Amino acid sequence: MNKKNFKNERKTRATAGAVCGSEMHIASQTFKLNDNTISSVNPEDYAEIVSNLQSAVCLNVARRVACPAHDSKLWSDLPNKKLTFAKVMSKILFVLMSFIYIFLPPWPPKMFRKIVFCHPQQGKYYYLIGESNGKKKACFKASETIGMDHLSICLPQMIKPKVRAVDVFYHLLRCKVFTLPFNEKQKLICAMELYCEQSIRWLHRDKNRTKIRSPNLIIFSQPNSSDLGCCLMMDPNFADIADFLQCDLLIFDYPGYGISEGKTNEKNVYAAIDTVMKYAMNTLGYKADKIILIGFSLGTAAMVHLAEQFKVAALILIAPFTSFLRIATRKPTIIKPWFDMFPSLEKSKKIQSPTLICHGEKDFIVGHNHGVKLQATIPNSEIYLLQHANHQGIFCERDMWDHVEDFLGRRVGITKNWIEHMQQESTFSEVSEAFHEEMNSKKTKMSE
Repeated sequence: MNKKNFKNERKTRATAGAVCGSEMHIASQTFKLNDNTISSVNPEDYAEIVSNLQSAVCLNVARRVACPAHDSKLWSDLPNKKLTFAKVMSKILFVLMSFIYIFLPPWPPKMFRKIVFCHPQQGKYYYLIGESNGKKKACFKASETIGMDHLSICLPQMIKPKVRAVDVFYHLLRCKVFTLPFNEKQKLICAMELYCEQSIRWLHRDKNRTKIRSPNLIIFSQPNSSDLGCCLMMDPNFADIADFLQCDLLIFDYPGYGISEGKTNEKNVYAAIDTVMKYAMNTLGYKADKIILIGFSLGTAAMVHLAEQFKVAALILIAPFTSFLRIATRKPTIIKPWFDMFPSLEKSKKIQSPTLICHGEKDFIVGHNHGVKLQATIPNSEIYLLQHANHQGIFCERDMWDHVEDFLGRRVGITKNWIEHMQQESTFSEVSEAFHEEMNSKKTKMSE
């Protein structure tokens, strides 16, 4: 890294530190560890963290707990990774062990469960930081947050030298993380509220308001192989979606994903989403007809499960499937065997909510014929096929999100709901008038 780039990097990371604030991460005082590495954790906090770590992976993460502005050693470029004979052999061994893990014992329900669920490595994309008795502590399991105050989310990926995402630090300030018990054994899942920019700008500005959330709430269910931290780093991330659709978001991790606990299976996924829905209705005070459900890939099964029980404001399914076995057989309409998982086709027949299905015609993982079949089954539904989109890429397609925004504008009336929402408890006439002008201008542009 040359001198000019180093100065720019330092300026960028200093800005990031100013945005995130000391409360977002463990307070930093650089000191040397025994292995001569640099850490940004207080010595007192470090001893407490080490005593509570569950694995060497967590230890590696804890050593690097820092905002990028706090750790100068991390400013250097990452070394180039060369493919060696040992690495090739390790990859081959990994494939063989995966094969043994999946197919032994050869019992279909267990085999399918192992194939379906692929959760990220714990602590790789996020963990929580809480405060207890005046001391901050990193939490890598949901149960470790019990009794903790001022929970905040920390993204280890943000300290990588080549990551420049200062805006993500601002997004984190709009997040409220918490845990929820979802079954009889009181296992906890991690969930998160994220305020959209519209709510921050117009509702939180008026301290006399009791309604500080958007008129509609989006419950988002993410795809496989991802967790809250992973989705905060992707493009678009949760904050981008919330701002674009002008709705607050409620997101959660499946059991066994992220720091959520519990066994990962179909039953627990349904139990988790039921718990999240109860939280939205009972704690946040939203009625079912004010809640929008958005699911992507595996998340569509969870959203179909909810839409079967509740008539919600809208249901958005991105790259959905009819059931797991039907994905494997490439036949979305075969008769469901007893060991199949996530039978969305059977559940979709009871859905009464306005539904939009988005699918890519180049999706070779879940063929778009799954989406076509679901659209034919769900009454009051529409389908939008993207010609060049694949399974992963469809989520990044601006064309798809424009279609989602248009659908919600027509079927839910987001702009109208915001205007009515602002008129309630309005004490600042200037704010109210400015808001109406902004929303009316957006409404005019949409009609054009």
